Amino acid sequence: MARVSVKLPAGAVSAGGRTEVEVEAVTVQEALDKAIELEPSTRLRIYREDGRMYAGVFVGGRNIKLAGGLEAELKDGDVLRIVPPISGG
Repeated sequence: MARVSVKLPAGAVSAGGRTEVEVEAVTVQEALDKAIELEPSTRLRIYREDGRMYAGVFVGGRNIKLAGGLEAELKDGDVLRIVPPISGG
């Protein structure tokens, strides 16, 4: 099991909530689940109501879609960064 840091979007945490949590996890999915346990208000900023991924998730600056998806294995010291979608015109 790896000890990793999960950086949460500032607008996704409750007032006074943490924007970074440390968890122990084997996969990206497990790390996200544990981060949500610690900061439950982030769930709707990461996942859609139907359970599909809403935000971008990056490990070491690389999109997890290119590195094994939610089942990608983590190593000690990895940093997961959650980036909500950005739109505008």
